Amino acid sequence: MRNMAKSYIRIQLSQVPEELEDVIANHGIQCGSSGCAENLSFRQPDLSFDPQIIAPRKKILDLYFTERPGCEFFDQLLAWHSEIQWHIFEEEEKDWLAEWKKDFKPFSLAGPYWIVPSWLETPVSEDFTLRIDPGMAFGTGTHATSRMAAHFILRVHRLHSPGSRSTALLDVGTGTAVLAILAAKLAFAPVTGLEIDPEARRVARENVNLNRVDVEISDEAIDEHQQTYQVVVANIIDGVLTQIKDQLLRVLKPRGDLYVTGILADHEDRFFANFVEPLKLRIVRRDEEDGWVGLWLRRSQT
Repeated sequence: MRNMAKSYIRIQLSQVPEELEDVIANHGIQCGSSGCAENLSFRQPDLSFDPQIIAPRKKILDLYFTERPGCEFFDQLLAWHSEIQWHIFEEEEKDWLAEWKKDFKPFSLAGPYWIVPSWLETPVSEDFTLRIDPGMAFGTGTHATSRMAAHFILRVHRLHSPGSRSTALLDVGTGTAVLAILAAKLAFAPVTGLEIDPEARRVARENVNLNRVDVEISDEAIDEHQQTYQVVVANIIDGVLTQIKDQLLRVLKPRGDLYVTGILADHEDRFFANFVEPLKLRIVRRDEEDGWVGLWLRRSQT
């Protein structure tokens, strides 16, 4: 039986002079291209907030067509610059989100709590099920830093005994709201997730509704947020944590608990010197998994 899958043409151009990049992109559109993308290289030696893009002297471009362009497309490229090279690929169209969903199965997050895709049956009681549909947002709970943060929330739950008295929790950079939903299921209240990315925020709110929990998803950045919390969770890469350390301290109540993951084990000493010591925080517990470190930190009484 003939394969009826749709395909498209990707033409990769190399040795493109920088001054011809826009000219070639426009030329592609005139010849039927549906888009043009530049292949970029970058370096991020310290995992700081922004990667440093390496700007090569000659560019590599990908142009996309529904069918192979005629000779005039290639003739004009050589007329502009004789050293431009190309490779032509015929590639099958795929629904990448659907492909990814095939491999996303229920799994244990922490203790009795499981993450279950919204489109599958749960293997445990709904009381211990976190329904997640990640969409195009980051964060399904599979990463080591997310698991460490989830275990921390369970430990703090036992320490503060939410349910007998309310314990406010803030999840900074909530992503798909996995950790915030877990906290709400454990009866932390109020629970707030901060997320500045609009798509992640949309997905987070959908997941909160799926789980029927009381979680506020806010579009405020940490430096705009005015409330204070007994528990603050920040599952964020160490370079960014250092940048926002003063804001994290500001939203943490005296004697409050702060849990930070996303610390590469190789960066731990530097993180201690640049984050823990300046804020005068006490280390309650240190966790490590898959080369990542999580620290349970506690603020002093003042």
